[in-house]
Amino acid sequence: MISAGNDIVVLQAVDAQRTQSPAFYSKFISPKELALYKPDELSLVNFVWMLWSAKESAYKYLKRNNPELIFAPAKMTVQQLRIFTPLKTDTNAHNQYKGELQTNDIALPFLSVTTDQFIATTIDQGDVRWAVKQIETSDYESQSKAVRSFLLDDLKMSGVTIEKHPAGYPVLLKDGKDLGIAVSFAHHDRYISYCYQISK
Repeated sequence: MISAGNDIVVLQAVDAQRTQSPAFYSKFISPKELALYKPDELSLVNFVWMLWSAKESAYKYLKRNNPELIFAPAKMTVQQLRIFTPLKTDTNAHNQYKGELQTNDIALPFLSVTTDQFIATTIDQGDVRWAVKQIETSDYESQSKAVRSFLLDDLKMSGVTIEKHPAGYPVLLKDGKDLGIAVSFAHHDRYISYCYQISK
């Protein structure tokens, strides 16, 4: 299946106290999933939003091939979650996590990166390219414009436009023709992210 799905959650923009309440997270995290939580590896806030972002990413990934799909995070189950590798940069510590999510009879692997600022997730299926960037403003119009420019700058393809499919996902066109590149956009607060998969 050629598709793409990603999500990003900016930690300063969420209500940490509410996030840690079972009354909140039990709406989309099952007891079986909660058993995956390792407090020595990450905070409960990060765990909750990582699972949310994995489910949001999976929804976007599956909706491309099933436009009638409704987002139902409680019906998706994260089966595995493990720290992949801790990364360090000059400014921030990053941790990468790999996991697998099951929905109906479909299993999807995902990759999440956590920093002090955000949690970003992509469905890690096939040849996926993925990037995150901070922008100056957080209004929807600025986010939408910035994430499109961010992708087009990376693709380095002239004459490409981005349209929205009636189901809501982005489509890349050149001279009115679909390029066959599955794209997903995500934005939250002052962070934007894209991922894409090119059919072979």
